[in-house]
Amino acid sequence: MVVCGMTEEIDVSIEKKEAELLPLRSSMEKLKLEFLKETIDFASKWYKKTVKEYVAKYPEVILKMSEEKISRMKVEVNEFDKETEKTVEDELSNPRLWWHQKPTLHESIEQYLQIADKYPEILDRAVRHILGHLGIILEKFGFHVTASGNTGSYKEFWFERVPSTDQAIPCYPHLLTWSEEMQDTISKYNLLYTQATALYDEIQELKEQKKREQALTRWDFA
Repeated sequence: MVVCGMTEEIDVSIEKKEAELLPLRSSMEKLKLEFLKETIDFASKWYKKTVKEYVAKYPEVILKMSEEKISRMKVEVNEFDKETEKTVEDELSNPRLWWHQKPTLHESIEQYLQIADKYPEILDRAVRHILGHLGIILEKFGFHVTASGNTGSYKEFWFERVPSTDQAIPCYPHLLTWSEEMQDTISKYNLLYTQATALYDEIQELKEQKKREQALTRWDFA
């Protein structure tokens, strides 16, 4: 009967900690959605700015183009920009990027930590994948970029290989500074993450403790 009482106490503790965890995960979801909105805005502005930078960086490319080809490139860039929201959502809606959507035990306390312009790798790679899609257009129009995986005489490789395959994923390779809004949002997410993971680990340990108590009960009364 003592053991039964112990398991009841454990159940109360689990219920209490799960009640504490729920609003944290809800707030983390709101921050994720905010980060998506901010990334859409950031990426759209970045695409326009970066195209101009590459026109200036490789002037000989644009100077050799016909007016018709320049117009065609502008149309493709504009069409691509219209898809920014979908591009961002396809990449950043992946539950594996967000701990609160797929909680796991014993994750690194630094998984979402930012130090200066060093962003959390799990999200930085996703943002770089989003931006890297512009490289497909730059490659198509001859701006010394490859995002498709070709490794010829190009100067800039805007892709990464999927491990153990030949598949190439567009990925922006150069120095990158997120918007202030993106940085602030992930800083807030990180604060909640440190609280939530500690609670989650405690809950899982309590559940394991309950199983041990139940196992002992069966052993003692069998």
